[in-house]
Amino acid sequence: MSEQAKPSRDPANDGSMVGMLQQVFDKLLQKIDDMLPAVVMSYDRDSNMATVHPLVSVVTTEGEPVSRAQLTSVPAMQFGGGGFVLNFPLKAGDLGWIKANDRDISLYLQSFGESMPNTKRKHSFEDGVFIPNVLRDFIINAEDKENAVLQSLDGSVRISLFPDKIKLTAATVEVDGNFKVTGTSELAGQVTATAGATIAGIEFRTHKHTGVDTGTGTSGGPTS
Repeated sequence: MSEQAKPSRDPANDGSMVGMLQQVFDKLLQKIDDMLPAVVMSYDRDSNMATVHPLVSVVTTEGEPVSRAQLTSVPAMQFGGGGFVLNFPLKAGDLGWIKANDRDISLYLQSFGESMPNTKRKHSFEDGVFIPNVLRDFIINAEDKENAVLQSLDGSVRISLFPDKIKLTAATVEVDGNFKVTGTSELAGQVTATAGATIAGIEFRTHKHTGVDTGTGTSGGPTS
């Protein structure tokens, strides 16, 4: 004869009304999803949908862990508003949190407008959102201990916000567009201007010197 499974109850709740109510509440809470750590299995950046795996297992009445099922088509949180967004290329192995919504959001995800819940489902990870969260394996540069940073995990590329300045660190900084500096610029390295340069109103590709006889002498400074 097969051994019966242990009942899902706490013996400490036996024998009293308070214990019975506690048992009922505990059973109700077992059916409610809220928030758990999760890992990205795959991510489609175009649709902003991820497949994630919750990292806290279910435990049977025998004390055995049972892995939770993967969750597919989970929208990933992207911070944005007012016509701007901060977007990250999530990858398999990235950590974060799966947060359950109070109601079925499947119709909302089709229209992104006010919608009815499509089912009576409540507090389920099937209606979850993935919140990316880097919890480990990042390096903060010593000079940035008191600064806010946006950076790569190893800190080799970063934007550092000091109390009185902003520092960009990268092997190459590329600006695609017009670049305007209203303060004083100090350049310690080589400057290459392939399309020419205008300094104090003088175009250096075509400027000429007046009052100079050609010969072996050296001309003076540029004139207008």
